[in-house]
Amino acid sequence: MSLSVVATITAKPEFRTEVRQALDLIVPPSRAEAGCLQYDLHITRDKPDSFVMIERWEDDATLDRHMATAHFAALVAAIDGKVTGVDIVRLDLVS
Repeated sequence: MSLSVVATITAKPEFRTEVRQALDLIVPPSRAEAGCLQYDLHITRDKPDSFVMIERWEDDATLDRHMATAHFAALVAAIDGKVTGVDIVRLDLVS
């Protein structure tokens, strides 16, 4: 069964552009990963500093492999100190 992830990344206002650029860079290589079923970046309409990544992976193992990639490590480094929070929620489909 596939695994869904909702990751909310809240940028410090002064780093909004840099955080957005880092998030934009991770989308193409993540979509190309084996086991990635969806990887879409959104922005919250009424909170321009809040970005939401909606992801679907084949299973926990494919998500774990994603989190061990060089492009994921580059994202973590690029946003370090530039965000007020990162909230990651793993979801299982019920129906």
